[in-house]
Amino acid sequence: MPYKLGARYSKDFDYCGMLRAGTRVKVSDNPIKLRKLYDSFEDVNYHSEAAPLWDAIEKIKAGKPAGAKLAQFKRICARTLKQVC
Repeated sequence: MPYKLGARYSKDFDYCGMLRAGTRVKVSDNPIKLRKLYDSFEDVNYHSEAAPLWDAIEKIKAGKPAGAKLAQFKRICARTLKQVC
């Protein structure tokens, strides 16, 4: 089943779709949307990949620049996507 934002683990979880979604995040994305993506990563045990996303969410909520953390997250997603998919 294709990945949908906030999806939780299932037998047919779309890891590649989740990682692709991670490569498309933007600073202008709503923190709620980013949190749903983060929750998916955490639910399927992609904790290390999700760490910079959490940092970015916290920075956005605090009104601080989050571009560097989101760029780091996108690079990690792209690298993992190449390895896994």
